[in-house]
Amino acid sequence: MLKQQQNLSGDDKAASQGFGRIDQDSLTTFDPITGIEQANSFFTTHGYVVLGACLDQHEIDHLNEFYDRTQNERPYSWGLKKNRKPHHQQQGLIFSQPLLDYPELDPYTKHPASFPTVARILGGEKHVRFSEFNFREAPQNAGIGAMNFHHDAVSADRFTRSPYMPCDWLCTIHYLTDVQPGTPAFCVVPKSNMYKSLQEAFDGLGDDYLEVPIYAPAGTCVLYDTAIFHTRLDGDGIQARRTWHQYYARGGWLPTDTRYVRPPTPVLTNWNLFPKRLALHPDPKTRLFFSHWNTAQCEWVASGFADHIRESMPRGNQ
Repeated sequence: MLKQQQNLSGDDKAASQGFGRIDQDSLTTFDPITGIEQANSFFTTHGYVVLGACLDQHEIDHLNEFYDRTQNERPYSWGLKKNRKPHHQQQGLIFSQPLLDYPELDPYTKHPASFPTVARILGGEKHVRFSEFNFREAPQNAGIGAMNFHHDAVSADRFTRSPYMPCDWLCTIHYLTDVQPGTPAFCVVPKSNMYKSLQEAFDGLGDDYLEVPIYAPAGTCVLYDTAIFHTRLDGDGIQARRTWHQYYARGGWLPTDTRYVRPPTPVLTNWNLFPKRLALHPDPKTRLFFSHWNTAQCEWVASGFADHIRESMPRGNQ
C-alpha cells in the first residue's frame, strides 16, 4: 500500500527516517480552552504545539463513520482502486477535497476547540484564511513507508523578517484514532523552521536536535508551522491510523521592524477548490475566511462552478 522511500533527508546508516534521534519523553499537551496563551508561547518557541481532547467522542465517531461511508461510496477518491495516484501512494489513503460535496463537514472548518489557538497564532481571526481540508489513513497492513522528513510550503522572507511570527502557513492534524508506539505517528523536529534542509537543522541545532513523535489518544490536535521538518514516523507496518488535516494561510498586510511590509501568504496549492456555498457565503466573515483563492478557484468561479471545469482539474473529484 505505502510506497517506500529511501532516507535522503537524514542518515540512512543510522535510521530509516531522519537521524534516529527519537525523543518520546518531552511531549507537552495544552488545554485548548484554558491554555491558549501558553500554547501560543510554546508554538512561538518550538514551531508546533499539541492540544489535548479537541474532539469529543461524538465527533470522533462521526468522522470515522464518514471514512467508512465514503470509502464505500467513493473508493476512487480515496485511492482504493488499482489506478492509484502518486499522492495516494505516498499517503496510503487520502480524500483530498471532501468539503466540495459534503456540507456536513462545514462546522469542522472552524472547530471551537482548536480554532481559537489557530487564530491566536496567526495574529487574530481576521488574519486566518482557509487553505485545505483533507482526510488521510494509513490502513491496516499498509507496510513501511519510510517517508522522508520534509517541510511543506515555506516563504523565503522567514530568514530575514522581524518579527518572525505570525508564521506563514499553519497546519492542524486531529487524530481520529489512538496513536501509540507501533502506530504511524506524526513526528516533528522542533525549532527547525529556520533551516533549508534536515541536515542543516541537525548540524545547526546540535544537541537540541530531536525527532519528537506525537503519541496521543484520538481527539488530540497537533498544530505546526509548515516550515518545520516533520514526517509520518513509521510504526510496525500493521497498525492503522486516521487523521484529519487542515491547512490555514495568513491574510492581510503586516508591518515589520523595518520598512518591509509582509504581504498575505501566497496560496498553498494550485489545485485546491472551495465550494460555492462557502466561497460565496452570505456572511462576510465566512467569505473572508474562504477568500484565499488560487487560479483554479478563480477559473471555476468564472465558469459558474461548472462541473466540467472541476472535473478537468487534478483532484477535482478526489
